[in-house]
Formats: sequence, structure tokens, C-alpha cells
Amino acid sequence: MSHCLNPDCSKPLNPDDAKFCLACGTKLLLKDRYRALKPLGRGGYSRTFEAVDQHRLNHPCVIKLFLLPPEQDQKATELFNQEAVRLYELGKHDQIPELYAHFEQDSRLYLVQEFIDGQTLLDELEDRGEAGSSPYQGEQIRGILADLLSVLQFIHDKGVIHRDIKPANIMRRHSDGKLILIDFGVAKLATGTCLVAQGTLIGTLGYAPTEQLQSGKAYCASDLYALGATIAHLLTGMPPFNLFNPLEGCLAWREHLPLGAKVDPQLGEILDKLLKNLVKERYQSALEVLEDLNSAPIDHSPPQALDVPLESERGIDYTKLRDLLAAGKWKEADEETRQKMLEVMAQQERGYLDNEDIEKFPCKDFQTINELWRYFSRDRFGFSVQKRIWMDQGGKPGVYDSNVYEKFGDKVGWRVNDNWKLYSQLNFSLNDPPGHLPLGLSIGWGTGAIELIGVEGAVEVDRLLSLVEACQL
Repeated sequence: MSHCLNPDCSKPLNPDDAKFCLACGTKLLLKDRYRALKPLGRGGYSRTFEAVDQHRLNHPCVIKLFLLPPEQDQKATELFNQEAVRLYELGKHDQIPELYAHFEQDSRLYLVQEFIDGQTLLDELEDRGEAGSSPYQGEQIRGILADLLSVLQFIHDKGVIHRDIKPANIMRRHSDGKLILIDFGVAKLATGTCLVAQGTLIGTLGYAPTEQLQSGKAYCASDLYALGATIAHLLTGMPPFNLFNPLEGCLAWREHLPLGAKVDPQLGEILDKLLKNLVKERYQSALEVLEDLNSAPIDHSPPQALDVPLESERGIDYTKLRDLLAAGKWKEADEETRQKMLEVMAQQERGYLDNEDIEKFPCKDFQTINELWRYFSRDRFGFSVQKRIWMDQGGKPGVYDSNVYEKFGDKVGWRVNDNWKLYSQLNFSLNDPPGHLPLGLSIGWGTGAIELIGVEGAVEVDRLLSLVEACQL
């Protein structure tokens, strides 16, 4: 179907071969090449459509139509052209949608951009909530920060300030799990609160800093504030305007963390500095944030003893596993995890768990094992940590994808230079990448029967991560 771009059209759907809208007579092809297929989104001053370029064998693209008040037409057109030039000057970046064209047709302003097949972080966060999962945590937040900071450093070096960073403007591409920053430059004409003579007063309440909302001034540090507000939203599951503490004049994100959620002190300090009210007190560049993020030391000091019951539906004693993890004996703890999971399902003699065993594995025991690993590694190891990393690479519970598994292996340190490690080659150290442990089941429980971690372990990892989903860890 073709979709009419006239915002006042009462029946916008048309046959694929139609040249003019059957209802209102509007020309359906922009520049005689771009055909809108269906709406993707809308704002106060804009409409976005999935489309195809008929001059490029129906190559997918996105059409953005801007609907601005008549009194702003002249100023809007000037800014539209200026910002479009700046977007072209950005050139190509793997995490920024490419701008294909900008033009005016029938007294309306249009952009044509690269189509990104993915999901926004806002939608992703809502899906996690509906599935009973917690908001983003720990290493996942570090990964999101690192991914977006590299993009911000690139655009800031080019003299471009985004001015509307928020979860709805960040997409995770399905093909590789990378984060894509969308709605650049000209899109601000659509999302801003108003246009003024000195520039565009742009931003979204809660994410945009004071200097941007009150005076229309934006700096690199303004984007960094919005990034901090975005991270606060992802950590708490609450939009930033609900986190604002009027007595303190700041986003009190720590007060709204989900029960049991932990944020390491270094990450907390970084977030606090991103969210400083005064521009001069914030980070002044994305590079500064990256340096702090990458230099944050791993806390090797053992946590205090875990003061919670070691619950089990099958009467299993997890005292030894707790003590091994508390002592930082990661290899021994990995072996003990294997033994206890076999014991839970009474499969010590057989030495492995099959599909039925994993499907029937009691969630209470699985949660106890997972929480012990998370607690004593300070949220660095554990099945739920692995699941978040798996999902970051584009994985879906219950769906095996060899490309996702390879990217997952690269991320957790099981695979180096396209080669899978042997179990005997692992260091079993807190310096290993997040999600590195536990891994016994993925290599035949370390018995030597299956020494290689690679493809042989892929299905087992997928089964375990499906159990994480089923138990809502």
C-alpha cells in the first residue's frame, strides 16, 4: 500500500501503483521517487513514514514531514536548510542514520533518511517491564554509555549538538545490537517547544538541561546532561521528570532504584557529574566521560557476608558455593555450581542436564545460585548478567543464532580473534569480562567430555538464558 502524505487526508491508504491519492488527489511520489508505505510515528510538528526509493530498486528509507505553524515558515525553512547542510557534513557514521535528501514540496519540508530496522530503548524498556524484567543494570549501563559516548564525541568534533537525546531517540539495530542515535538536527524543528529569533528552543522536559530549555543555548555538556538523564531513566524505569527532587534541585535517581538494584560507586559518580545543574560543573566532552568510564577500577575487595536465606525447593545446601564465591575462588565455584545444579535435578550420575531438566529446574534454586554469583562478583558474573549481554547482541530467549552466539562469546571473553577458548585456558579472575562466569554447563560441565566452549555449548547457553527469562531474573 501507498500512504498519502497529506496530514488532512481522510483516507490515506492507496494501492501500490497509484500516482495520486484516491481520496484527496495529493501526489504520492515525492520528487517522483520516494513512496511512503506506512506511518512510523508522529509528534506535535512532524510525521514519520516508512518508505521506499523507487530509483534504488525500492530501497527502504524514512520520510520525515515537518508541519510547522504558518508564522514560523520563513524561519523554519532557513533553519531547515542550515541544519541539513550540517547533517550532510557529518558524513557517514555506522551509528547515525544517513541523510539521503532534503527538500520542499507543496509548501512542506521533507527529509529522507536511512531506515533503521530496530527498536528504541524506550520501547525496549517497556518490553522489559511487561516481561517482568528489571530495568537495565551494571555492565549493561556501562555498555550503553560507552556506545553512545563514542557517537557524541564524533558529532561534537564536527560541531553538531544533538539537543534531544532520550530513550525514544536511541535505537538498537536488530542486525548487530548496536545503538543508533536518531532524530538529528532538522528533527529539532519538529520536537522543539518553540522557535525564537535567536535560535531553536529545543528539548524534552526532564532530559534537556536548564540552559537549553530556558534560553535555547546548547553546548556539548548539554548533550551529556541529556545522556545522564537517559541513563537515570534506564536505571530506574522512571522518566526523569518523575525523579526530580525540588528540595535538592536535582534528579534523585538513587532514591528510585528498583529493590535490590546496585550501582557501583564509580558509575554513580560519573552519572552524578553528567547531571550537574551548572554547565561548568559537568563533563565538558564525551572523551572525558569515556576516560573516567574506562579507568574506573574493579573493586576486588570481598563483599560482606550475604545475609539472606540460601533458599532451595529441593533442600539443597548452598553454603559451600557461598563460601567459595566469598573467597574469590571462581573456578572452584564454577565447579560447585555445576555439582549443585546436577544435584537439584538428581542427575549427578548422568553428569548433564537435558532440555526437560532445564525446563523443570526450580526458579527458587536458580535464583539463589544467580544471586550468589552476582553478589560476590559485584554484579559482574551470573546468569542474569549473561542474559543481558546476550540480549544486547541481538539475542532472543529460545532462539538460537550462531552470529549472536559468536558476538556473545567475544563479549564475555570465551572467544578471542575468532577462536573459541578451551576451558583449561580460562583465567577465572574478576578481571575477566562481565558475564564470563559461570559457564560449566556450556562446555559439558567442565568434565572434559566437551572441552571446547564453542558451538558445542551454544544450545546449552541458550537453554540457560531462556530459564533466566522464565524465572524473571
